[in-house]
Amino acid sequence: MKSFYRDFGGTTVAAVCALLIGCADNDSGSVERGDHVWKAQTDALDKARQVEQVLHNAARERRERLDKNQ
Repeated sequence: MKSFYRDFGGTTVAAVCALLIGCADNDSGSVERGDHVWKAQTDALDKARQVEQVLHNAARERRERLDKNQ
């Protein structure tokens, strides 16, 4: 009887491992490309940071021109 439970337990563990391995997301290429669930949001944040930098540079140049004219 102990042999039955030991074999049944081993079979159960093997089946669960096979199920987990079979259902795993092995698409590592998407991670290398930078694709992820929040890609649209992170792209929007990156673009906003770029726009912010452009605005800061324009404001700095405007201040410098105003200082030269005074």
